[in-house]
Amino acid sequence: MGLFDKIFKQVPQEEKLTQQEAFAGIALAMAGADGSIAQSEWDGIVSYIRRLRLYDNFSGPAFDKMFDKLFRILKNQGPSALVSASVEVLSDDFKLTAFACAVDIALADGVLEEEEKDIINQLADSLEIPEQTAISIIEVLIIKNKA
Repeated sequence: MGLFDKIFKQVPQEEKLTQQEAFAGIALAMAGADGSIAQSEWDGIVSYIRRLRLYDNFSGPAFDKMFDKLFRILKNQGPSALVSASVEVLSDDFKLTAFACAVDIALADGVLEEEEKDIINQLADSLEIPEQTAISIIEVLIIKNKA
């Protein structure tokens, strides 16, 4: 068990995530990083997910089942564990998009809490996003969320 596995609790084997769950898990972990999920954060998650081809074959009950699983991990293990479980299975094709989605959600309520900053830093490191790329994404989303 590595140092980060000790810090960010491992998600049990039966809770391993699919690609769809991993992407949504990153968004949900960001929204729940400060201990509560604002309506604007939830709306951001739903808005992102509805636009992605990744979820084209998802029905209402499939979304409910997915979010039940993700909320259970968030509640029982915390946002860092949900991020770790999500990053573990997220394909390279979705890493930048997931990072941008998470930053957008963090900025949606107009307040960037320390816990949210910690998750953004964890995501940038875990997803191996180059620092300048992460900074550029954050700057653009700050501009987007000013209006």
